[in-house]
Amino acid sequence: MSSLIKMTHSSLIAASVSAILSALVCFLATGKWIRTSEERGIVARDLHKPGEVLAARIGGVPLALAFSIQASVLSILTGTPASLVAIPIFLSSLGLTDDLIGLNNTEKIILAGLPFLLSDSFPKFEPFSSLLTHQLTLFLLGTYFVNSTNTYAGFNGLEAGNSLVISLALSIFALIKGELAGFLYFLSLSLLLLSFLKYNWYPARAFPGNVMTFLCGGALASAAFQFGLYWQLVLLSLPQGIDFSLKLLSWGRTRRKVPAGVSDEGKLIPPPNLSLPSLLIRLGVREEKKLVACLLTTELLIASLLLIYLPR
Repeated sequence: MSSLIKMTHSSLIAASVSAILSALVCFLATGKWIRTSEERGIVARDLHKPGEVLAARIGGVPLALAFSIQASVLSILTGTPASLVAIPIFLSSLGLTDDLIGLNNTEKIILAGLPFLLSDSFPKFEPFSSLLTHQLTLFLLGTYFVNSTNTYAGFNGLEAGNSLVISLALSIFALIKGELAGFLYFLSLSLLLLSFLKYNWYPARAFPGNVMTFLCGGALASAAFQFGLYWQLVLLSLPQGIDFSLKLLSWGRTRRKVPAGVSDEGKLIPPPNLSLPSLLIRLGVREEKKLVACLLTTELLIASLLLIYLPR
């Protein structure tokens, strides 16, 4: 029996109200966090703008805290497994550790996949669960999505905007399947990301930090696994996969993390390493705002095509 039938009206209303309130609190808390970060010098230079333009360095902390609380509330109200709370919290903590002291690529790959390897609540993803074993499949897919979400970044609004589109698409897929708990989970994350985008959109006042990108990757992956949306997640993450593959091709240069340059006129200059944004810059999309709009439009197009043509 689907969660759409099992969930009571009172729990549905309570979960919906808590999602809206969580987003509102996140919006207000992020504004306060930005002011505090500016006062205490917890800022970083925006590398894609000429001059000394600064923004809050780890601006995703309020969102990470808000989602941790909201996911816990949803677990109580809708009965979602504890893994949908524990995995995002673990990965958010991993991202914060990377923000503060730094982790190498091997540590990120292994640690990001570890909670998926240890979880036993997710349904199988055939034929891969039979070919590779279920746990190895979860590890590989989980660490891929978390790390590709984290590395598909660097431009105002890209990380939060892309995760928002994916989360909204998955919420619709969950609703189509009759998984109301999944719908509310994805919708809660979407509302939080929307509240954060106010501060992260061009020109950004806050960068999400790995604390937020790791959380988004973990929350989206674990919920997609739980509600049987494996193929939807794989197809929605195609741009991230292309970007991730291009970065692997230029592994040595990528490890040095050379960002795109910027001219005195504010035009982007492609970095030596490969990535999906760098390819678009080479093709002539040299304004940051237009570059992000192009990447998000691509994600929206993929999501729209899947919602129209993917079998139910």
